[in-house]
Amino acid sequence: MSAALPDHLDPWRAVKTGLSFSGQVLLRHLPRLAAVVVDRDAGLDAPVNYRLRFERDQNGRAVVLGQVWSQLRLPCQRCLGEVVIEIDVPLRLGLLHTEQAVESLADDLDPLVVGDEPLHPLDLIEDELLLAIPVVPRHDSGLCQPPDLSVVPAARESVAKVEQDEAVDPPHPFAVLAALKPERHE
Repeated sequence: MSAALPDHLDPWRAVKTGLSFSGQVLLRHLPRLAAVVVDRDAGLDAPVNYRLRFERDQNGRAVVLGQVWSQLRLPCQRCLGEVVIEIDVPLRLGLLHTEQAVESLADDLDPLVVGDEPLHPLDLIEDELLLAIPVVPRHDSGLCQPPDLSVVPAARESVAKVEQDEAVDPPHPFAVLAALKPERHE
């Protein structure tokens, strides 16, 4: 059964009753994630999809299983243009009461220490997407476009000067060393 996503819930009770949630939330409802997108107007209406299932696994551990996915418009770190990054995060989280219990958690689960506090599902979804964003978002090689220099006149002039300087053959700094080199007679 898929219910509407609550603002907060008791994760241990959710496991006991086997709650599951699926649906979409707009990026505008995830403020930390919304802060990293490029186009604040169009980008904030992007859907973030989620599936969350609270249950006990075959070993009796309380787990949250599911998936979170979306397309984010991020600044390309090569060209500073907009790059659309598809993020798809499978969730396999083991619910824990304390930090010390992390040591005993199976390797196939990521720890989620909740103690006896309520869990905010939107925060969980947002955290997982933030962790999945590439450290350096960028276009694939060869797909970057040069920045639009028409909006900055000084930049246009600077690029023109560099292109002009590159057209003239610059002096080679080590050309002087050629005169010091002894001639070879064969």
